[in-house]
Amino acid sequence: MGNKINIQQLNAEFGIANQIEFIAGKGGLPCIQINNEKASALISVYAGQVLSFKPVNEAEDLMFISENAYFQEGKAIKGGIPICWPWFGAAPDNTEQLKKPDHGFVRNRFWSVLAATTLENGDSKIVLEFEDSEKTREIWPYRFYLSLEIVVGDSLTLELLTRNTGDQSFSITEALHSYFNVGDAAQATVLGLEHTEYLDKNEDFVKVCQVGAITIAQETDHIHTDIKHKLVIDDPAFKRKIKISSSGNKNVVVWNPWAKGAAEMKDLDSDDYKHFICLEVANAAADSVEVLSNSEYRIDANYSIVPR
Repeated sequence: MGNKINIQQLNAEFGIANQIEFIAGKGGLPCIQINNEKASALISVYAGQVLSFKPVNEAEDLMFISENAYFQEGKAIKGGIPICWPWFGAAPDNTEQLKKPDHGFVRNRFWSVLAATTLENGDSKIVLEFEDSEKTREIWPYRFYLSLEIVVGDSLTLELLTRNTGDQSFSITEALHSYFNVGDAAQATVLGLEHTEYLDKNEDFVKVCQVGAITIAQETDHIHTDIKHKLVIDDPAFKRKIKISSSGNKNVVVWNPWAKGAAEMKDLDSDDYKHFICLEVANAAADSVEVLSNSEYRIDANYSIVPR
């Protein structure tokens, strides 16, 4: 499908002069470049993935992207906000004959552009869509429609809608797998999950109670099951705070592979773990979502930067 996406045609249909432009990004992947009076952003049509968001008065990007990230069809892009769907983590019912990708299949396929508009307040709104096909039904036998709304203004907002267009219900796990750019992960703290329970994926999903603010000093992979919907990453190295608010999610995932994990990943540089924290709005582990036939479910998040 990548070769069929005509950037010139997308600009003719959806481009807005001096604000929304379709370009060939890294690896030739079609991307949407947004520059409005409030912020700039870069969105990959491949994977439906926000790669960059930077308010006009900010020195540093909100999002982290690895210099070693793959920008090629069939591969996930390491950084930004990948969309994990219809499963989070390892695929269910994996077989040697049919290897299913981790975190689902929509983060390594092309989405379609449905709309690109300027809102009355000057924000830019992009709507991408993805629906089932013969290829998706080979690995997940359901009919569905996804809509991803992305609003770029003083803050960044994502809303992922799942619609069941088939005649049988299905269950999903999902995440907005946000890689937040921080000056020094070892100095940063995550606020808002104090005294909440989490499952530690590195310890066979043992249940643990978080004491105090979250600090990252080793490989961390936690699925918080008793959550708040307003969180903050305090980032003293960049002298800022990142505020995250969400709805529709039962979980928050905190992840950083630390030195050993980063060294084992070809699409991360060995020092990259120092420069990001993944704080993911999710429905994961046992907290799946059942979507009945002809019904829909939404998960959304808003990200903003405030001075420290």
